[in-house]
Amino acid sequence: MANYLVLGAVAAIIGVVTYGIPLFFAEYFPYESLSKQRTGRPTVTTKSYKGRTALVTGANGAYGSRAAKIFAHREIQTLVLVDIMDLSKLKDEIETELRDANKPVPEILTWNIDMMTFAGSRELAKKAKGLKALDHALMTAGILAFNRRESPEGWETSIQVNYLSSALNGLLLLPILKSSPGNPNPPVLTFVTSFGIYPSSFTMGMPKNGSYLKKLSNNKDGMQQAHQYGRSKALLLYFTRELAVRTAALGRPVTITSADPGSAWTPLTNPNQDKLIPRLIMNFGARDPQYGAAALVNGVSASADKHGKILQDFDSTTYPPFMLRKSGQAAQEHVWEETKSEFEAKVPEVKAVYEMLN
Repeated sequence: MANYLVLGAVAAIIGVVTYGIPLFFAEYFPYESLSKQRTGRPTVTTKSYKGRTALVTGANGAYGSRAAKIFAHREIQTLVLVDIMDLSKLKDEIETELRDANKPVPEILTWNIDMMTFAGSRELAKKAKGLKALDHALMTAGILAFNRRESPEGWETSIQVNYLSSALNGLLLLPILKSSPGNPNPPVLTFVTSFGIYPSSFTMGMPKNGSYLKKLSNNKDGMQQAHQYGRSKALLLYFTRELAVRTAALGRPVTITSADPGSAWTPLTNPNQDKLIPRLIMNFGARDPQYGAAALVNGVSASADKHGKILQDFDSTTYPPFMLRKSGQAAQEHVWEETKSEFEAKVPEVKAVYEMLN
């Protein structure tokens, strides 16, 4: 009898090691992707953006500023920098770098937009309508909020900035996206995703009743707030996947992608230096943010065959496991419909975009 118990225990241990641990990591900690990104050194694949227009939100951030400089050093004609903070320093840096390198200086537009309100997204779209073309729109703006606060729109701030305002930016820019005459590819709209979705996935279950978005927004401080960044990025990934499906049926081609820059120590993530577990996770995959910026620029320069995909460095990767299940598809539908209701109630001009997508 004792021998059978021992054999059973050994078999159980082998099962856990062989199947359980890999499944756990696949669900909550994508160590293989993080390991590849840690050692990955992506370079920008597009040699020149001559004649084109690129727009970068969160342009003062670690990724946004570096992505903007990549475009500038590769002959972009018009560069639109978008951020809530003053952009004059970044503009001066770009112009000085280019002059010192004897490179042409593009037209650089600086737009101050507050993404804590839907009015900021409406202002962004209003300004963008004056552009002759918009080849590349890269949505890098985001926040990492350690204490729960609400936006003027009534949403937890991570949900507001990382999801709702980013999604609204994309919707309102969608009709404006247009390739320049010298660009043979469709215009590209790219949202930034994150591995932070994975450890937050167990908190993404839908409620039996009531609003899914409100359930995720009406969180508490502490561990729940610690998951808000990942949750907000999961909502954005749901939205982006649905948007890609719907835009595929449009008469005019537009490429929608999600791009994962990997992890890096930046002003956004530096507060995690004081937290043991987040610090260990970050250190596992962290690399120079310049590589992450290159990955993002590649993502927003993708060819039409990358439509609807998540791009990491030079490759595409699968969606998180919880999004591939039937429950994930159901959650995606809830996200789309609830977001639509929120936007249509507060942003009248978005109705025309939804009609186009339907």
